[in-house]
Amino acid sequence: MENLVRRLGRIFTPKRIMNPPRKGSGPKMDRLAQALQAWVEAKGWRVPTRTIGEAAEQLGTDTATLYHYFDERVGTDFRTWRTRLRLEDACRMLREEPGLQAADIGRRAGFSNRSNFSRQFLAHLGCTPLAWRERARMSHDIQAPENDYV
Repeated sequence: MENLVRRLGRIFTPKRIMNPPRKGSGPKMDRLAQALQAWVEAKGWRVPTRTIGEAAEQLGTDTATLYHYFDERVGTDFRTWRTRLRLEDACRMLREEPGLQAADIGRRAGFSNRSNFSRQFLAHLGCTPLAWRERARMSHDIQAPENDYV
């Protein structure tokens, strides 16, 4: 029992009582959710941005709010989420547009250069874009990764 009291004491410190963890709700978060939905529909992830601040500016918010939104509502960080959108888009293009070079697909999907595209593709999908295209051509069962959008 004493151990439980000590653990609860660490959890419910005066600082935590005065500043409880925020939840991912409220008008600001709802506006960001709407902005993200519009951004996804407009394929905003295709615009290569270098910083999270640039992405936040495009979405009409600040960096802290964007970090908080993804932490609370999505469960991953913005960059990972955006990379997955780009990869999903690239997989679709690899399957549907066989005449396009992989480097061109990477650029269209929003990757800054061919090397970054190949590195991200390999890290997330376990193969190169060209190998994925070949597998997709041979088997209709291969699907692009799906993302929980917002």
